[in-house]
Amino acid sequence: MRQHMFGDVAAAEMHALDMPNAWNAEALFPANIHRAATQALESWITAQDAFSRKHILNNFASSDGNGDARAGAICASPSRKHPDYYYAWTRDSALVVLEVIAWLDDNKLDYMLKDELKQRLDDYVEFTRHLQGLKNLKYGLGEAKFHMDGTAFRAPWCNAQTDGPALRARAILAYAQHVIKQANGDTTRAHELFALVCTDLDYVTKVWMHPGNCDIWEESRGMHFYTLLAQKTALEEGARMAHTLDVDNGVAHVYERAAQEISHKLPEFWDVDHGYIVATLNKTGGIQTKNSNLDAQALLAALHHGTPKLLTSRAVAATVNRLVHVFDRLYVVNHVQRTKIDGQWVDVAAAVG
Repeated sequence: MRQHMFGDVAAAEMHALDMPNAWNAEALFPANIHRAATQALESWITAQDAFSRKHILNNFASSDGNGDARAGAICASPSRKHPDYYYAWTRDSALVVLEVIAWLDDNKLDYMLKDELKQRLDDYVEFTRHLQGLKNLKYGLGEAKFHMDGTAFRAPWCNAQTDGPALRARAILAYAQHVIKQANGDTTRAHELFALVCTDLDYVTKVWMHPGNCDIWEESRGMHFYTLLAQKTALEEGARMAHTLDVDNGVAHVYERAAQEISHKLPEFWDVDHGYIVATLNKTGGIQTKNSNLDAQALLAALHHGTPKLLTSRAVAATVNRLVHVFDRLYVVNHVQRTKIDGQWVDVAAAVG
């Protein structure tokens, strides 16, 4: 049944999962409550969007020379104790950059802010160039995180995390796509960016099959669904860019072949017996108590790297359904939390994961 992972899971398997039917909000709540809740949510989203964008940019180290961070470094959090997250994780930084690049297509942004965003992205590119040039790194490009001043983190950590270089390649590829659209046919800058991408993707082609790498939670060693899907997507996007730029050195073929090999591995993550996508295969270490191998990182993989076909597949739906079922039983807050809308009490489900 493994071949069904990216298409239809057998009907008998899906029925055993008790998949819920789509619910109709208007049927559950009176129209006035539904309308008030919708308006309140939309208002909150608008305010939260502005708040989040501001604080995302605050986590970029600027090029003004102030502070102890190198321009282009992006901290996971400004918190330096309890917990200390003031580091530049390769994965986290790339995900932030992918989000920021999407803002450049927002026609409502003024030109001054767009110029600021482009400066932040150029700083990130140069920070990447610096990190790729660091010597004597035990795990090479697979090092999970760095100090904000661009020096290596030498203390013990769960390494290597090989989704990081793949995500960073995707981030710079996305920036290269934007540059191409703005350059009126001049691909000089895009070629410069692609050289950095190739450094990361060449590494990915060499390490994707290695067992014992760390997962995104830094808890388990093995081969991970999230990591492999990130690598496959990055390699495919890199191959397309090689064709776009007419790079004639064989890299497109190398990346396409590696992506195809990963594609053949991914169906193994579908657990026929349990009916969901497992997070890790061939565990070689880490936390031993997560025996179910059911993890939200499967959903994150689909959201961050998946095609619409994967994101809407029955395999992902089955996995999410099982996650909801497990978390619903674990946390009482899912059953008792209520809020008042338009003068009436309404049950609100807490987030799972």
